[in-house]
Amino acid sequence: MSVLTYRNMWSRLAERFDLVAVDLPNHGGSDAASDVTTVDEHAAFLGRILDHFELERPHFVGPDVGTPTVLRFVADHPERIASVVGGDAGTVSPVQGDLTFRLLVNSRLFGLAVRSLGRRLGGRIYVRAANRIGFHQERPPKAVLDDFRDGSTGPGKLRGQVGFLGSYPGIVPRMMESYASIRTPVLVLHGEHDTFVAMSNSTRLSELLPNSEFAVIPDAAHYSWEDGTEVYLQHILDWTDRIEAAR
Repeated sequence: MSVLTYRNMWSRLAERFDLVAVDLPNHGGSDAASDVTTVDEHAAFLGRILDHFELERPHFVGPDVGTPTVLRFVADHPERIASVVGGDAGTVSPVQGDLTFRLLVNSRLFGLAVRSLGRRLGGRIYVRAANRIGFHQERPPKAVLDDFRDGSTGPGKLRGQVGFLGSYPGIVPRMMESYASIRTPVLVLHGEHDTFVAMSNSTRLSELLPNSEFAVIPDAAHYSWEDGTEVYLQHILDWTDRIEAAR
């Protein structure tokens, strides 16, 4: 995916917020970065993003790979993020979901096989499979799908994306030990029809976080923020209103 995955939300979010959207290293339009691959490394890079844009306690919206990144970050820097909207992610151990997802997380041999296909072939297969699983209602236009594809076929991108998922077994169990101490408000959302990442990952995460809520995005698959935009957007607006009112 890339920041274009939020294209259907931009105008309404812009009525209420100053928006900053960033593709993480190795994703979307950002450069490949061999030194920013694991969850830990992405969490450290998130701090650089906040510094660069001079963001003070922003509300963070980051499902999928954004969720382990921000949870790892707020465990060490709780004062820097006002609230989190995330989910549809493998943030508990062992991760549960589609066989392909579990193999990407747990099998170095499978990850190596995907990478060995080469960025053009491997990246295209990776993106096509993800898009087939990711949508239940939404049918993104060709230009957007091309952008998603380019984000995984650029030099070094696929290696970094596979490496991110492959870092879960070593990092997620350690992250889970920190969840009970995280006081940052977290809204965990998950698509009703997400078969790629099982909903149990999100329900268990919400149970482990002491200041969290969980909700289902109806009739949406893995990319629930894009597949069920209106419901997802309303959750963001209602959630941030409540957090702001309580500050």
